[in-house]
Amino acid sequence: MKRLLPLLLLPAFLCWDQAAGQFVQARFVSSAYGWQRYDTVGQKVDHLYGFQNVQLSVTSGTLSFNTHFQGFNDFSGPLKNDPTYRLYNISLKARSLFDMVDVQAGRFFVFAGAGTGSMDGGLTTVRLPFAPVKVTGYYGLLTPPGQKAELIGDAADNTMLGIHVVGQPVEEAQVSVSYAKKTMAQETYRAIRADSATGFIPYTVEMHPAPRNEELFSGDANIDIAGIAEGYVRYDYDLLTEKSSRFNAFGRMWIMDGLAVTGEYLQREPRISFNSIFSAFAFESLKETEGGVEFRVIDGCFLVAKYGTVSYGDESSNRITLAANGRLVSASVTRNVTYDGEISAANVNMSYPLLDNLVTPSLLVSYASYKFAENAPLDNALSLGAGALVRPLSSLSVDAQVQWISNPIVANDVRVFLRASYLLNQRLDLF
Repeated sequence: MKRLLPLLLLPAFLCWDQAAGQFVQARFVSSAYGWQRYDTVGQKVDHLYGFQNVQLSVTSGTLSFNTHFQGFNDFSGPLKNDPTYRLYNISLKARSLFDMVDVQAGRFFVFAGAGTGSMDGGLTTVRLPFAPVKVTGYYGLLTPPGQKAELIGDAADNTMLGIHVVGQPVEEAQVSVSYAKKTMAQETYRAIRADSATGFIPYTVEMHPAPRNEELFSGDANIDIAGIAEGYVRYDYDLLTEKSSRFNAFGRMWIMDGLAVTGEYLQREPRISFNSIFSAFAFESLKETEGGVEFRVIDGCFLVAKYGTVSYGDESSNRITLAANGRLVSASVTRNVTYDGEISAANVNMSYPLLDNLVTPSLLVSYASYKFAENAPLDNALSLGAGALVRPLSSLSVDAQVQWISNPIVANDVRVFLRASYLLNQRLDLF
């Protein structure tokens, strides 16, 4: 935590605009998750996890400072540990410089077409003044394991860079292309070797594997014609293997008011680094096709029916989904049949606000019948959940839920989840 304190003081010095003042928004979320489980042979396991999340943003004019960090501890159970801290975000951002440039620096999450992930570095977005086009470029270091509040080691071999270009040729459509490159260092290890120079006497050698590499090119397009159709298509190409990495297409067409048909296709290759040993193995593409019908009964209430298939090489599976989604109740029934088993499941989720949204109780019921092999007997699993959300103030909410599950492996599993969230909004004039 001592490492974080100097960083949290940055807003007072960096977000300073005498004309605009400072707008501070902070969210504090404290939660606890504990459970007690007895398996079918009578063994008992207890856990109690504690989490403290803090999200803070300070904005002044075109400058903003943002951070998000979490404290975690396992207070009991076989994995009991000392407190740990995760720093997810700490960055400074300047918006609309020269009415066309945004700049961000620090630790943050990148979502730019083919490039996704958390990094320590910088990102710049430029909006072209003569066309509806924006260009985003970024470069930085990968974050260390566990989101530690420090820079990763082997900085030269843990990098991430890319560019993302987004355009809107017409009001109903948006297209983009992107390029991303990621280098990931592998851990050194020790191995036993023997050769003729030593008389074949075994000796220990420290191995330094080459960094794993990924290099992708991606293009995607969105179209949305209000009341008629909408769609999405994406294609990823692996520049190192010189093969297609992913193709995804989704479409929805309105047949009449309240009635639409949908279709989706996905083909994906395993995400294996070019110079990984696993890239030498033979593997098959995953292909998934799904079609469905959506019907709006009334505003806020939909009926959905879908049928899909998933294939991997010579094997395939089929699934059927029927669902009803409303403001207060949602329910679904699914059935999956694969080459090595099947599962049928039903879920119901209900909630109802009381006392002018002061209290919102909820109930969840789930039942499944499944088997892992064609000739195996059917097993059953039942889970129940009951809870309530209490919001005494617009800035304060308290959430509690009790969960219970029983299946052939777990005779009795009871879990309790508690969470309190407080939101602070304040405008200051410190300078």
